[in-house]
Amino acid sequence: MIAIEGLSKYFGETRALKDLSFEVATGEIIGLVGKNGAGKSTVLKILSAQMLPSAGRVWIDNVSVTEQPQAVRARLGYLPEVAPLYRDMSVAGYLQFAGRLRQIPKERIQEKLTAVAEETGLTHVLGERVSGLSRGYQQRVGIAQAMIHRPPVVLLDEPMGGLDPLQIVQIRDLIQQMRGHHTVLFSSHILSEITNICDRVILIDQGAVRAEGTEEALRRDLSPWRRLLVVVRGKSDQVRKTLGGIRGVTVKSMTESQGNVVQARLAVEEDVRAEIGKACSSGGLGLLEMRSEADGLEDLFLQLVGNGEDAA
Repeated sequence: MIAIEGLSKYFGETRALKDLSFEVATGEIIGLVGKNGAGKSTVLKILSAQMLPSAGRVWIDNVSVTEQPQAVRARLGYLPEVAPLYRDMSVAGYLQFAGRLRQIPKERIQEKLTAVAEETGLTHVLGERVSGLSRGYQQRVGIAQAMIHRPPVVLLDEPMGGLDPLQIVQIRDLIQQMRGHHTVLFSSHILSEITNICDRVILIDQGAVRAEGTEEALRRDLSPWRRLLVVVRGKSDQVRKTLGGIRGVTVKSMTESQGNVVQARLAVEEDVRAEIGKACSSGGLGLLEMRSEADGLEDLFLQLVGNGEDAA
């Protein structure tokens, strides 16, 4: 449904995108993640025919974005980072206006408006002014205008930006409801929400794709070592010596609390839980707890792009 091949974009001497390629299958919900300035918005602007690429080819539903931009616009809905809202209009008036822009026949606009309002939870605020809505509901209106003409592809640029935790959950649920009806590509830097929504994530940094796949696949490919949290009763020195002496175990950190209770975070190459239990027993240590600590998407992201200014 979406295909990008060798996409590059320059603004003068500044390179925003470099030889970027990826595909999105029909019906997928894909998260485009990366730091601010990584190139996420530039990708979406090119896909939505708002901006021409410097090099490369882009297709939406087998239609070339550069050769047939008007045909592409008819096939997609687009919500930019700043929603294009007319704040003095009512919600219904604005959506009617958006429907006319999308060339929905006059006799069908009300039908489309009613349906999209129900899907986005706007039915009870159709008569209110856009300016009187909360930030979360304004974002719903922005998503509704992108969906009113039933496009096969929906592009959302930071749809959860600036929202409070409850509003983030509501927009997340709204995007999930698009599954099966639209192919969705959205950008975000709220990494904790990405895997709750997406079939796959595409991580870009400095204008290039650094990794893509499910969170589990990324974790398997990028973080082959597993992490364990082990809570032991005993002296810190003895705990470090005992656990560090097990083959394939590296003690990454240790903290000791009252009563000689030590929390040790371990990096392990394989399943060594049985060996840890035996070592603690033979070493006179009391094993109180042991559990895995999988790397989250934020950890994987930092492994790839770093967290210092040099990587920004």
